[in-house]
Amino acid sequence: PSHASRRKGHAGLQNLGNTCFMNSALQCLSHTPPLSEYFLAGKHSMELNKDNLLGLGGELAEAFGSLMQALWEDTAACVTPRSFKSKLARFAP
Repeated sequence: PSHASRRKGHAGLQNLGNTCFMNSALQCLSHTPPLSEYFLAGKHSMELNKDNLLGLGGELAEAFGSLMQALWEDTAACVTPRSFKSKLARFAP
């Protein structure tokens, strides 16, 4: 579709090799209204615990929030989740 006819939330995720299951899960999470509204409003940024030594420093939540923003832009037809995938792989190899 042309740029003018794209709707928010209708972006696809590019497969980065073996990421089809991750992409499916991300699309499901992206279309879960309470979760998408929370991340799209940026509320997660106010609740990050970056000082917890056992946590991830908020990096994974920030990467997911950035991915959500990209998926819900009305200009995106396809989003490459490379940054999210690299954060996820770093924390859950």
